[in-house]
Parts: sequence; C-alpha cells; structure tokens
Amino acid sequence: MSGTNAWLRAPKPLRRFGVKGPRAAELLRQLELAVPDSPNRWSPLRESDQDDSWNVIGRLGSTEFFIEEGGDASGIAALENLTREGASGAYPVLREDVAVLLGGPRALEVLAQVCNVNFAALPSRAVVMTLMIGVAVLVLPQETDEGLAYRIWCDPSFGPYLQSELEKMVNQ
Repeated sequence: MSGTNAWLRAPKPLRRFGVKGPRAAELLRQLELAVPDSPNRWSPLRESDQDDSWNVIGRLGSTEFFIEEGGDASGIAALENLTREGASGAYPVLREDVAVLLGGPRALEVLAQVCNVNFAALPSRAVVMTLMIGVAVLVLPQETDEGLAYRIWCDPSFGPYLQSELEKMVNQ
C-alpha cells in the first residue's frame, strides 16, 4: 500500500464526540483530557498518549472541540455523561462523520488536486476545516508509523462521494 504511491483506507474504528461552549475547556481539564492551546490545533487526548496516537482532540474554535478515541472510549463516555447531566456552559456536539486516512509519498499531490490548502506549509499539529472537491472536511495531518498521513472527516451524506473521488486521485 505504500511505496511511491498514495494510499487511502478507513482508519481504525474510533468513537467521535464534540463539545462546545464557554466552559468546554474547563470540563475537558476536569476529566484530565488535553486542551489544545489555540484554535485550529490538535493534541493527543491524554498526557500519556503520543503524537502518533489515534486518540486525539482538536480545538476547532475558541470554545469548540472534536474528540476521537479508541478502545473503551472512556474519555468520551465521561464527557457524554457530564454533558447529558447538563454541565453548565458545555454542550454536546454529536459526531457521525465518515473518516478516511490518506497517506504515502503522493498524498500531498492528491490533496493539491482536491483542495486549495497548502498542507506542506502547515505548522505541526494543525487542524484544518476546508472544502475538498466541494465537501466540507476536517483534516488532521499526523505522523504515523507509515509516515505523514492525513486524517479526513466529513458529513456521512458526502462520505461515499468524497471517498470515491479521493480513490480516483490515488489510483491515477
């Protein structure tokens, strides 16, 4: 799957959740989850997670966060419970995104064909909200054991279209 080409695959099955509101960061800290320092940045979900961990949290704005977690997803479960109980100033954002993972030596070339963001110029741990072939996406570049890969999420109604178009670019 790697080599001189790009590759596209489904990532590991993970749970997704979001939280937003003026007290969202406080609630995350209360649960000992990471809080990225500024908008459009991501961090491993916990201090014990490494940069290549599948457990991540992205700060999408000043008070909005996107979380993806594997395993028992205990951080998400705790966050869901607190927001369900009516934590003041922190509100749940249900996530049903379709996720794909793009990587390989040609990944930047593929991205350049479908998006106007210069991903090569992004700082470390950037999170990008943009359009890819007309579809709103969230993109998180991340070092993996196979090199730099791009975690991409979109609304499930556009998932099959986005995946199909990316596959065409990968297979060129």
